[in-house]
Amino acid sequence: MKNGSLRKVFPLFLFLFLISLFLFLIDNFGWLKGVRGVIQRPFLVLERPVYSIFQYSNSTIKQLTDQSQGQQIIELQTQLRQLAIDQNQLTTCLEENEHLKKLLGAPLPSKWKFKMARVVGVTEKMRIDLGSRDGVKEEMTVVAENIYVGQVVSVGERDSLVQLPNDPNSKIPVAVKQSGLSGIHAKGLLIGQFGGKLVLDRVLQEEDIRQGDLVVTSGEEGYLPDLVIGQIKEVLSGTAEIYQQAIILPLIDYSSLRFVFLVIS
Repeated sequence: MKNGSLRKVFPLFLFLFLISLFLFLIDNFGWLKGVRGVIQRPFLVLERPVYSIFQYSNSTIKQLTDQSQGQQIIELQTQLRQLAIDQNQLTTCLEENEHLKKLLGAPLPSKWKFKMARVVGVTEKMRIDLGSRDGVKEEMTVVAENIYVGQVVSVGERDSLVQLPNDPNSKIPVAVKQSGLSGIHAKGLLIGQFGGKLVLDRVLQEEDIRQGDLVVTSGEEGYLPDLVIGQIKEVLSGTAEIYQQAIILPLIDYSSLRFVFLVIS
């Protein structure tokens, strides 16, 4: 059965093999060059527009893909910026709440009212983001908790300048209190110096001041009373002088403040 099938297939196989061999030989000798050109010509005519269509389609698809990816990137960048803004606002709100809680816990007169301001710059003076349109006036007192920060000396429409205790033009009447004891032990004048230093001056020699004593506003010359400014770091007494002096260490770093409070009344 198998032999009969092979006999039928073998002549066809032999014929195809001979045709293939014949075409290979005549092509090898170059006899098909003319015929090949005639056969290839219609295919070349069709190849050019087909390739152009392919290039255009590929370019269009790439452009649409790039536009889609670019739009996605822009949307993601917008979302990231918004998240950063929201995060900053949340942090600011938390800081404001923390400062308000500390202020409410500070031993300040209950009749005083406050307005929160953001610090926008500190050099010799502090700049805050509230001005005349917010009701700020010159000589208003600025505090952080129950610590004296300064006094408003210049008011713009949208911002104001605050004179800090270490300003070279600052002279604040103060009182000295010893830790753990009641009452005032000395009075003097707190003077700002170049380089951000604070010096307690005009303290009589017979008055007892010591390292670690608190320096507070005395309430004279329009300053609000009992606001802490700093501590005595070193007493500079001189036997030949009428007055003794002391180096004062501020209780806060003015340049690190982000929020302060204006005392309205």
